[in-house]
Amino acid sequence: MEKKTGMAGYAAVTVLLVLIAALFFGVTVRSETEAGAGKTERYYQDKERELTREIRTLLEREGFKNSGVMLTRVVEEDGSRAYTVTVHHSGIDGMEETERAALLRRLAELDFEEEGCGFRHKFLLDE
Repeated sequence: MEKKTGMAGYAAVTVLLVLIAALFFGVTVRSETEAGAGKTERYYQDKERELTREIRTLLEREGFKNSGVMLTRVVEEDGSRAYTVTVHHSGIDGMEETERAALLRRLAELDFEEEGCGFRHKFLLDE
């Protein structure tokens, strides 16, 4: 009888240790995944800041100092990203449609090339 109780205790301790090991393994994997996601997010934030800086520089060279530049993004579950670049300046409001289209094309040339990233550009016009 005593031998059965000893075996049951040994089995219970073994099961408990296996469960604890599995728990720690799961926590380690999740933390590595979160660290990788954080690294990816920092990478894209750096790219976004640089893009915004380049857009502002281009706009200033074109005579649109102090333009409002907004970069918004939607990140899908699969990691793909859809960006919208919105630019506002009163000088753009008065431009001809063809001039605005040409400016949009120049802005689009600044987009960063990353797989899974799409860009849309628009002007916020006071009409």
